[in-house]
Amino acid sequence: AVVSTQSTGFLKKSSLRKGSMLGSSGFRSFVRTCRVLDILPTVTNADLDLLYISICHQSDIVKCLTFLSFYRLILTLAVRKFPELSLYEALKGFLDRCFENVAVANRG
Repeated sequence: AVVSTQSTGFLKKSSLRKGSMLGSSGFRSFVRTCRVLDILPTVTNADLDLLYISICHQSDIVKCLTFLSFYRLILTLAVRKFPELSLYEALKGFLDRCFENVAVANRG
């Protein structure tokens, strides 16, 4: 329940709602706003682009991420950041870092 609440709040702040799509420019905006490269220092922009493309190709809509696809991408990044934690704890930790980075960006 906590992760669901956090992820829903996060998605609202990042302007992605259930039923909407996230294109490549929206994904790059998410990466910048949340400072994903700071959260995952061993990951490059090219890695994120490949992950985006890979997950897009798993859905019926190849050029955009659906809400479910975006959620799958977040889970993938969370597990990459916290491989030793449970899926729940990894997702919570990743979303907490994203929230912190969004809050810093909004203050500046």
